[in-house]
Amino acid sequence: MLPVEVVAWPLGDPIAGPIALALAGALAGAANTLAGGGSFIILPILIGLGLTPGVANATSRIGVLAHGSAATLTFMRAGALPSGLILRMAAPMCFGALGGAWLATRLDDGLLRPLFGAVLLLWAVILLVRPGRFIQPPAQPRIPGVLAYVLAVLIGVYGGFLQAGVGFPLVALFVSMLGYTPLAGNAAKVALVFLYTLVALAMFAASGEVAWREGAILAVGMIVGGVLGAKLQLRVGPGVVRWAMLVMVAISGVALLL
Repeated sequence: MLPVEVVAWPLGDPIAGPIALALAGALAGAANTLAGGGSFIILPILIGLGLTPGVANATSRIGVLAHGSAATLTFMRAGALPSGLILRMAAPMCFGALGGAWLATRLDDGLLRPLFGAVLLLWAVILLVRPGRFIQPPAQPRIPGVLAYVLAVLIGVYGGFLQAGVGFPLVALFVSMLGYTPLAGNAAKVALVFLYTLVALAMFAASGEVAWREGAILAVGMIVGGVLGAKLQLRVGPGVVRWAMLVMVAISGVALLL
C-alpha cells in the first residue's frame, strides 16, 4: 500500500487544526473511560481533516491506545481492575481484534464509508431503543461460560474492525451478563480495549494505513481525557458510569441519526 498522504489542516491553519484535534481527543478520552462512544467524536473529525475512512479508522487507534494506557494505569493504581476477568477475556478479544483489523485493511474505502455508516446507524437504533440494557447488572454474578467467550471474540472482531461504540457491548457483557459492578466492568473494558488495540494497531501499521502526525496529536488529548475520566469515576463512584453511559448513548444516537 502507498504511504499515507499528509493532509492540510482545515482552512490552512496549522494551529487551529491541531488544537481542535487535541480537544476532541480529550473529550473522546473522557467519554471512552466513563462509558464509551468516543470514536463517534474522533472519526468524523479525522475524516473532516481529509483522511480517508480507512486511514481515519486506523489512525484513531493511536489515540485509543494512549488513552487506554493512561486510564488503565489510573485504575490499576487505585486497585479497581478486576484482574481475573481481564486475564480470561484478553485472549479471545485479541484474537477477534486481529481478524477484525485484517478485514478492515482488505476492504476498499469506497465500501468502508457506507459500511461504517450502516454499522453506526444500527448502533444508534440499538442505543436509543434500549440504553438501559447496558447498565443493569443481574442479581447475582455469573461465571463466564462458552457464550461469554464467543461474545468476547465477536466484540473483539467488531473492535478491531471499527472500534466506534465497542465500549457499550463490553459493558453489557461484563455488567449485564456477568454481574460485575459498573466500576469493575468499566475498568475491565478500558484495560481490554487497550490490550486488543495493540494487536489491531500493529495490523494497521503494517498495512501503511496510519497517519502518525494526526495520531500523535490525538493521543495527547486522549491521554488527558483518559486520566481525568478515570479519576472522576473513582472519586464519584459507579453512578457516574450509569449517567455517562446514558448521556453518550443519547448524544451518539442523535448525532448518527441526524
